[in-house]
Amino acid sequence: MGVFCILEFGGQHTDLIGNRLEFLGHKAAYLPSDTKAEALRAFDGFIVSGGPKSVCDRDRYPYDPGIFESETPALLICYGSQLMGQHFGAAITTGREYGESRIAIVKDHPLFENVPRESIVWNNHGDAVSESGDFDVIAYSDKYLIAAMAHGNKIGVQFHPELAHTEYGTQMLRNFAEIMCGTTTQRRWLSRWLSEAWRTLWHAAEKYGIVRSDVERYAKQAVDEIKDNVRKRKALVYLSGGVDSTVAYMLAIMAGVDVIGIHLDMGVQRKDEAETVKKYLEDISGKKITVLDYGDQTIAAFRGLADPEDKRKAFREVYNRTTGDVLNSFGLAENDVVFIDGTLATDRRESGKEASRKTSGDKGTVATIKTHHNVDKKHRLHTVEPLKYLSKDQVRKLAEKLGIPDYVAHRKPFPGPGLSLRIVSGTYPVDDETDKRVYEIARRHGFEGYAMPIKTVGLKGDERSFEHLALIVGDRDWESAARAQKELAEELPINRTIFLHRGWARDGFGEYENLGIEGGLEINKRNIRLVQEATEIAEKTFDEYGVKPAQLPVIAFPLFDGVGIAMRDVHTQDFRSVRPLRVPDEAPEQVFDETTRKILNSPCLKDVRAVFRDVSTKPAATTEWE
Repeated sequence: MGVFCILEFGGQHTDLIGNRLEFLGHKAAYLPSDTKAEALRAFDGFIVSGGPKSVCDRDRYPYDPGIFESETPALLICYGSQLMGQHFGAAITTGREYGESRIAIVKDHPLFENVPRESIVWNNHGDAVSESGDFDVIAYSDKYLIAAMAHGNKIGVQFHPELAHTEYGTQMLRNFAEIMCGTTTQRRWLSRWLSEAWRTLWHAAEKYGIVRSDVERYAKQAVDEIKDNVRKRKALVYLSGGVDSTVAYMLAIMAGVDVIGIHLDMGVQRKDEAETVKKYLEDISGKKITVLDYGDQTIAAFRGLADPEDKRKAFREVYNRTTGDVLNSFGLAENDVVFIDGTLATDRRESGKEASRKTSGDKGTVATIKTHHNVDKKHRLHTVEPLKYLSKDQVRKLAEKLGIPDYVAHRKPFPGPGLSLRIVSGTYPVDDETDKRVYEIARRHGFEGYAMPIKTVGLKGDERSFEHLALIVGDRDWESAARAQKELAEELPINRTIFLHRGWARDGFGEYENLGIEGGLEINKRNIRLVQEATEIAEKTFDEYGVKPAQLPVIAFPLFDGVGIAMRDVHTQDFRSVRPLRVPDEAPEQVFDETTRKILNSPCLKDVRAVFRDVSTKPAATTEWE
């Protein structure tokens, strides 16, 4: 077992690095970017994370240049790789790569032991390193950009080995730990730091969350935390019906404290969600679940809003107001209650919080991708977040360990603000140059292409993007569609691409007519029912075909004379990286045809003019459109 240090530069995936090392049997500590090189001698190796800034920015993160001269082996990822290249004399140039690419290894290196000469990796960067530096180039990407380079015991990789979609990422991290750092042949840290002072420091780091604990120990730690905080008070848990809040609820029950379970019917959920959630949570827990109706308040709060962040913040305002009503309905004061919240590490990081470490001050390195209503809550209740260090896949494992049924443990995630984020309520004009370039790039890949006057949220270079939606139209050539969406995202202010097969539209539909649409869809009960109906059709049809996407968002957006429906079939392990399902290996063509047929033939969906498939990866697109 080795002990590793991860220097925090604000990447969206930094906490995953520690999770992956822990999976391999090691321990990881998170330290600030400006940690001195001398301090790194305490570790078997260190890793420099990605981040949202450019190394060329004047306000880039502070760091000690001595880390590149230290004897401690280092793996430098994305931003870290660019920092290494710059340190050793290379120029930093524009070089955008988002999502899937293929690397070719051109020189042997221990990091790539037992890794094929060519493999798939996952990228998220806007800068690249030139070949003018004092280092050896180890691998190139398929755009002939440097993908890996080495100088002594330092190796920089432009891609993200910690992401599940990087084919041999775990093997690379194992090679770094075991071969480059020698953690299987000798436990250098043990002989060097066996002193009582080091053991005390390490235990303190574990206690305060700087060091990640494995899922095996997490349940006991969480139960103890809830017991210690609640004591003779009542535990209040808001239950969405998803795995996160359900796990938090069951941990509170295991803690033996007095628990109040509340489901907020916000009016923007799945079809018949409140009744469904109440029934199965009462069956699982054996306790009464109280349902409170906030539908009218929530829908009213969205009136006139178009920007996704405005919608998220409006939802959070309503959500924050509910706690006073709950306390009044149960005759409780604020001091009588401890709020048990199912916030995850992912929620905090996307909301701009570092490494999910709430016991140390955030240093502002992480960019905000989207506001989560369950982060930075405004109520004054004492709050415990037992899942704050976990990602979605770890919570699912914990749910299984707690005996939570599979239909809850593996239920498809649903955004807190619900269908408000799946109803596009704003439009934005497209400039002529972008429109022209979309057409040209799409044609190169065999499609007609259009820039839509719609914007969606994306993730480019660990920063939030809010850019236009591209539409490609043509035959079902999914490999070409994947290449087209990638080039569009890397070359243009486009972060998401949808595909239309002409058989998926009503007679008389012309895609070119929809380029001048003005005004989005109103978030009202009628449009909410429309998306609920389309979602139910899509989910049931995918189930009938035995197709199991990790998530299946269904989105309604404005067309010239009606509504467009887009379905986003998601393949992911932990929602940090996403791609569409592969056809036909993971989903047959027929599932898309049949879903489309049912939607267009539904008497409830007469306004729908065409059905589209979202063919984007994350990055550059986020899982949800908004």
